[in-house]
Amino acid sequence: MLLIAHSSKKDSLRIEANNSLFFIEVNSNLEQSKKYFQAIFKIAQQQHSAYANAKAFNLKGVYFDYKGNLDSAFYCYQQAIQYARKAKTIAVEGSAFNNIGLLYWNKSNYYQAIVSYSKALKIFEKTNKREYQANVLSNIGLIYDDIEEDEKAKQYLEKSLQIRKTINDEYGLSVSYINLAKILEKQGHHLQALSNYDKGIALKRKMNDLLGLAVGNHNKAMALLSVKRYDEALNCLKEAEEICLKNNAESNILENVYLGYINVYLATNNLSKSNEYNEKMYLVTQKTKDQQRLSEYFQFKSKIAFMEGRYKEAYSFKIKSDSIHKIVEGLDLKKAINLYEAKYQSEKKEKELFKTKNELFQRENESKQKSFWLIIISLAALFVALVGMMIYRQQCLKNKQQQQEFELKNAIQAIENQNQLQEQRLTISRDLHDNIGAQLTFVISSIDNLKYGTKITDSTINAQLTRINEFTKSTIVELRDTIWAMNKPELTVDDLYSRIVNFIEKAKSATSAIQFQFYIEDELKKLHFSSIIGITIYRTIQEAVNNAIKYAEASAIHICVQHKDDMIQIEVSDDGKGFDKDSVELGNGIQNMLQRMEEIKGQCIIYSELDGGTRVVIQIPLNLL
Repeated sequence: MLLIAHSSKKDSLRIEANNSLFFIEVNSNLEQSKKYFQAIFKIAQQQHSAYANAKAFNLKGVYFDYKGNLDSAFYCYQQAIQYARKAKTIAVEGSAFNNIGLLYWNKSNYYQAIVSYSKALKIFEKTNKREYQANVLSNIGLIYDDIEEDEKAKQYLEKSLQIRKTINDEYGLSVSYINLAKILEKQGHHLQALSNYDKGIALKRKMNDLLGLAVGNHNKAMALLSVKRYDEALNCLKEAEEICLKNNAESNILENVYLGYINVYLATNNLSKSNEYNEKMYLVTQKTKDQQRLSEYFQFKSKIAFMEGRYKEAYSFKIKSDSIHKIVEGLDLKKAINLYEAKYQSEKKEKELFKTKNELFQRENESKQKSFWLIIISLAALFVALVGMMIYRQQCLKNKQQQQEFELKNAIQAIENQNQLQEQRLTISRDLHDNIGAQLTFVISSIDNLKYGTKITDSTINAQLTRINEFTKSTIVELRDTIWAMNKPELTVDDLYSRIVNFIEKAKSATSAIQFQFYIEDELKKLHFSSIIGITIYRTIQEAVNNAIKYAEASAIHICVQHKDDMIQIEVSDDGKGFDKDSVELGNGIQNMLQRMEEIKGQCIIYSELDGGTRVVIQIPLNLL
């Protein structure tokens, strides 16, 4: 390719060769890459070629972009667009618009970035460069991800993925699968996310893209952590760590891997392993001087100490973390003051020079002298304002730290109070189980002995004993449900789901003719609420199902738990005979359901009509949970 770039008689071949060599060199030796677009500029000058100028300005813009001279890069891209239009080479025009989009993205000007990307996409759609279309679509998707527009991000990333599948772009596919997996993970579609991570990682492995493989494994590990597949997450992190250590990966990748280990081991309550990897992360921060990571190191030290009950050490580490965080926040202010100081010294030298000239031209420069002093006064005022701002910021940080210390102390006290309350709840539940539960069991046993041990001929007495026996058994079930709720400081919808399923299974055994269906949205299963609200909801559902079994003459009973607007809605419906609410006196069971919901500030609504079945709708606002 070097031979073609230097000796080919065809200008077009020399331009393309220099273009390719630039992109090979730019990542490894930025300054050396200049010679390739300079060679193309030389061809443009010799041949008066608009096409060569378009290519050269586009590459020069990339060079300035890499150097961080964004204004110069923007100018070069604009020149590339003008020359590309003259040469009618739409591929270069599209590339320049794509590069301008990257500039705006780096400046967080998302609107202008998408405008530029859209122009590039329209241009590339007119060409056969489908890989360029895929790149632009991917970039647009990532911008929508940045601004939390997950659905739009997903749409564009999927379009990019489909194109890359069509042209079998393995590297592009590996990137698309991993980017799409991140969006799916954010939306809570964990299984789909993991499937996409697996596809992306497989391609990274096939191409031997080791650093990409390490990043992909870290991202997959975090997705596995979300679904509590801890062993698989650790395997992914282990491979990522080995790749980083063998290939001298960028320290930020290794730090992310160690952070992944810490979070997995914290989730599994393995505090010693969490601490081990936190110390490994600390060693990396010592090399990189990464103050933000150092602050996170002490945050984890505080959290581990807190979980181990070492509250004083937790408090000490929290203070260190906050102190480092203050330093990080103060860096920008220090830079501003240093810049001001340099400017002030420069102005001071100008002042001395002005005084020297003023001795020679005092009358002519009188107005200039007044203007100068006005500038000095303004600068002094600015300096005072900056110092005042710094003092005010320091005071705010101090107040924030004191507030955090107060909150930590309150949290420690709250935990101690919660532990004491939980111990009391456990003691009461044990007493209920060991004393009242045992006594009720004895009553059942005594009734059975009385019924079957003696010959009772009176059917009324036999029926009465049977009712007492059934009532006592029912009381034991109620007692067990109460103990179940008391043994937990809080419940999840998933806990409630398991309890209701058990209740339905028992109901099925007693009423085999009725079909039961129970649906609950997956997103609600991890929702937490107090044990009081939990047992109230359970009792209300239980009452609604019992009513349907006893009175409705139904063939099917449905229970549905879903999120609706700003509340949880639970619906128990049957296809039974129903009843006329206006002509039927409501029994104790229904009154109990209404009262229970009122006590927890929820709502119970009953819909029924003759031969139309019955619906019991329970609504609990989310802000009460």
